[in-house]
Formats: sequence, C-alpha cells, structure tokens
Amino acid sequence: MSLDGKLTTALRSDKGRVRDANEDSVAEASELGLVVLADGMGGHNAGEVASAMAVSTILDSVRAGWPYRGELDTTGPHGPEAELLRKSVEVAHTAIREKADSQPQYQGMGTTVVACLLHDDSAIIAHVGDSRLYRLRNDSFKQVTQDHSLIEDLIAKGFYSREEARQNVRRNILTRALGSGESVTVDILTEAAQAGDVYLLCSDGLTEMVSDEEIRLTLQKFSASLDSTAEQLIALANEHGGKDNVSVALIRVEQAFAGKTLYQTLKEWI
Repeated sequence: MSLDGKLTTALRSDKGRVRDANEDSVAEASELGLVVLADGMGGHNAGEVASAMAVSTILDSVRAGWPYRGELDTTGPHGPEAELLRKSVEVAHTAIREKADSQPQYQGMGTTVVACLLHDDSAIIAHVGDSRLYRLRNDSFKQVTQDHSLIEDLIAKGFYSREEARQNVRRNILTRALGSGESVTVDILTEAAQAGDVYLLCSDGLTEMVSDEEIRLTLQKFSASLDSTAEQLIALANEHGGKDNVSVALIRVEQAFAGKTLYQTLKEWI
C-alpha cells in the first residue's frame, strides 16, 4: 500500500496445521488506504465463500461510494468516510444472506470482519465478530476492538472474571457475524493515527494460538520489515499448534496522510 508512500502494508494468510482449507480472506484497496480481513464459517466451502464475499464486497462498495461519500447522512459521531465503511459492511452482510438463502449448500454461512481505513490522519475501524485490530504505538500495545463473543459479554456483565471465563466458557461462540440475522450492528471506531503507528488486523487463528505479549514482542522485534513480521506471526501460530486458519494484515504509518485541500482537488480537476 502506498497513499503516495505514506503507508506500508503486509498481508498474509495460512490454513494452519489442522484445517484442510483456508476460510480466511484478506485484501486491500491501496489507493484508499483500506485493508479488510474476514474469517469465514460454515459447512463445506461455505466459510471460504462468505469471507471472500465480505472482503470483495466491502472493497468494491467503498470504491464505488468514495466519490459520493459527502452525500451520506453524517448526523452521528462519525464522518462520511466512516459512514461509507459502515454501509459497505452492511451491504456485505445482505449479500451473504441472499446467497445463503438462494443456494442450499451455503445455508447458514457467515463470517467475521475487521476493516481499517486510513484517511486524513485518522484510522477508521469497522468490525463484526472476533477478528481483531491491535495498535502498536512506541512501546504501547493495545487491543482496539472488542470481540463480539459470548465470553466477552459474560465478562462485561460481571458473571466471570477474565480468567474464570477462559476456564468455563467456549471462546469461539460469536454474538455477531455477517450473514447471521436479518440485520447486523457494525461497530465503528475512529482514532487519530500517528507516524510510526503499526496496526495489526488478525483472525482468531492468531490470537487463540499466540498471546498478546508474544504478539507485542514480535511486532517490536521485526517491525523494520512488515513482511518479516507477518511471516513470523503466522509461524508462531503454527508452532503453537496451528489449530485454525491464521491471517494477519499489518499497516505502518510512515508519515502524516491528511486529505487534500479543496484547492488541491480543484487544481487537479482543471
């Protein structure tokens, strides 16, 4: 990814050591500063279909809507780019449901999704399910998204401490997914991005196998090369058992990437 050299990315996906197929999908729209990662679920190859549909639909929808994003209703707390990303995820949800309803072999398929749009010195994050986004800023490593899962709901409601929940609740029971239910609630987060920030998008094939501390240390050790970092993270997941598909997408902010001024835009049109 470039955005005129202001961002660097590395995307990797691996089927792991147990699964026969890879139901994760990850891709980017380099011209927009957008990365999307999805972790599919469903029988046969339905999960693979759902995740691929989610990624391609979101990328296509954001691309198509980008010139018209200023026409969107932005009465809420987020700007037009965030609203376009939200609507694009909702479009993907509808597309997956319609395909599942029209073809029996895809019935019940679904997928998680996490997307990061870097625009105007901001990171706009959309997510559904338990695929995560982390941020490394200097020595501070933070999980930015919160899983839409039963275990997180029970912890939030005070039924368990985090350690008790790990011992008593299955971690992979989702409370939200694309393709599940008539509608979907998309969580949107927006934060200021700084030069040097590294964003990690990943499926639970990484986070179930590799601790947050190991992820942090790997990002810090290999951050000079995002390609090496991505490969090392996948290698760690496989070394720890590789029980699931594992996908990672890394974005490093090389320098400020504020949007063009109105004058610059008009000058290009003339």
